[in-house]
Amino acid sequence: MMEQLLVISPHLDDAVFGCGDLLAAHPGSTVATVFAGVPQHFPGLTEWDAICGFLSAREAVLARRREDETALARLGARARWLDFADAQYRETPRRVDVTRALRGVLQETPCDTVVFPLGLYHSDHELVHHAMLALVREGWPLRWMCYEDTFYRRIPGLVGERLASLGRGHRVASALENAAGLTSAKREAVYCYTSQLRGLSSAGRPGHLDALTPERYWPVAVEEEALHG
Repeated sequence: MMEQLLVISPHLDDAVFGCGDLLAAHPGSTVATVFAGVPQHFPGLTEWDAICGFLSAREAVLARRREDETALARLGARARWLDFADAQYRETPRRVDVTRALRGVLQETPCDTVVFPLGLYHSDHELVHHAMLALVREGWPLRWMCYEDTFYRRIPGLVGERLASLGRGHRVASALENAAGLTSAKREAVYCYTSQLRGLSSAGRPGHLDALTPERYWPVAVEEEALHG
């Protein structure tokens, strides 16, 4: 039986950008996106949503959900969206609430391996990372891996700093690299996020090519003394 993955994605594109090849190799996996909720108290329009071609926050989130669903279908994966709002909408949840919601996802999703972001730079990514570490320490009988946050991994020193931090209280194995290289399925999935690619190609933005470069993952396990402490 093929290994079942649960990939935790901060936003509606991070999982595909960061581990689309891994998802393509494991059809039937689930991607749970944490910050996929329609903002309830943000009547305006953010600069990012405007650049991406939207007229309101609601329009942006609903369109991005459709993009995500289409992209994941290319990889044979299922989408699950949590109702927390992206930080740009100024509705940042408490870490304990995110942890509780993700615990519910673990309880309801059959899987062998859980893959979550290193949590680089962006406050939403950091929040998801630390919420997941809280679950790792609960002792679930699962395999855990971290994937690189696309684009932010290019900021000098960030990956090394995060790995050093993880090494305090966790066993972090050597990086696993996708030796097969970019699959056509991932390429097709990346290009489903048309609104985000529009934003990424705007002036002063990094473009999208980092999403098409080799993926890396780090197996993570909790130290026994931390687990029973």
